[in-house]
Amino acid sequence: MSTHQKHKRSIYAKRKMWFWIILLILLILGIILYFLLNKKTTEHRLIRVASCGCVNHRAVYTMREGSDLGMLIRLSKGFSINADVLHVNLDKIVLNDSVYHIPCQGAAGNKQRGEFIRQLNQSIKLSYKDLSKEVVAEAQQKDIECYTILYVGIPAVYVLISYYPEFHRINFVHIPHSALFLNTEYRLIDLFFTLDIYPTMRILEHSLQQKIDYYLIQDRFNFIDLIDLLGGVDINLDKPYADEYNLKAGKNRIDGFYSWEYIRFLDWRNIKMTVKSEKKKDLVRQDNFVMDPRTMEMTYEMRNQRQRHVLEGMRQSFKGLSATDQLYVIENFKNVFRTDMKVELLNLLYKDILSTPSFSYGNIPGYYSTEGSKLFFYPDLPSFEMLRKREIRTYLEKRKDKNQVIY
Repeated sequence: MSTHQKHKRSIYAKRKMWFWIILLILLILGIILYFLLNKKTTEHRLIRVASCGCVNHRAVYTMREGSDLGMLIRLSKGFSINADVLHVNLDKIVLNDSVYHIPCQGAAGNKQRGEFIRQLNQSIKLSYKDLSKEVVAEAQQKDIECYTILYVGIPAVYVLISYYPEFHRINFVHIPHSALFLNTEYRLIDLFFTLDIYPTMRILEHSLQQKIDYYLIQDRFNFIDLIDLLGGVDINLDKPYADEYNLKAGKNRIDGFYSWEYIRFLDWRNIKMTVKSEKKKDLVRQDNFVMDPRTMEMTYEMRNQRQRHVLEGMRQSFKGLSATDQLYVIENFKNVFRTDMKVELLNLLYKDILSTPSFSYGNIPGYYSTEGSKLFFYPDLPSFEMLRKREIRTYLEKRKDKNQVIY
């Protein structure tokens, strides 16, 4: 074989090799494109819902099916100052092609509104003392790095999160949504839906003598997306809940939707209530029952306990993920909250929330009282101050012991 023929054959072999390489690349790209185009996406049915009455922006809104009245009020820019907030059920699931009228207070409410505005202005303008700095100064130590975040789970979950990066410590303090922080009938939930987040934070700062650095707001669908991001949670389902949703009682892995319903669920067999409909299967999705206000305290505690079960389930789900999947989850936390936190701090916070063993729950001390048909929670602020001081002193002692260790 001549040199010329060898050269031609070599060129032919190279062209053939590149042909198969390009063909293989195109085949791989075609497979990827096929799966991208045929990837199943979650379809959310949209509904049309209108708000009117005492809201700041009356309009017709497009919402996802399953939205609650609290989400509609948020779209409507909150309650107007003269709304009759005590007679609005923010947990109600809104229905398609429905108009929701928010009642207004009559002339009798003018005095109440005037007092509310006066106290609001006073609370926002007044400075507050930071108990943490006070205790640290007494101990003659450097300040403890602490971030305090107000978590709002629309409509009725309010949690004060204290995060100590130095100790990888997370404290959750539940604040009942019926808590009173002003000398009016405006509860915490009413303040939030009337004033929005920042004035609510300022009122809590003044009342609790604690700086609140950031907020996290999560609605029903944000919560569902968060649980699904973790691949679901393992929960030991009680029989009443399992029966209601045709699930098996005992340990189950449930997705975001069932986790949300698990928190909301009321065990009607153990709660004294008057059912307005014979179809008990609608007890969760439809507000067709009335309950004695004194019984509501027990339901609050039941829901708090269910929230903790789900949070512990989230922590366990996170631990069971690979390092790569854990990183993916943390990087996507920013998509399941509305917050003013920087992404880096949010990621650091939720990494510790989901992984640190130094994690605790608590409730703000106080007592419930019924007035007419409504339940109010009166915070015991001196006791809360005492507990916080004790907590900070404990951290200072840990820091001192840590500094004395010799390696």
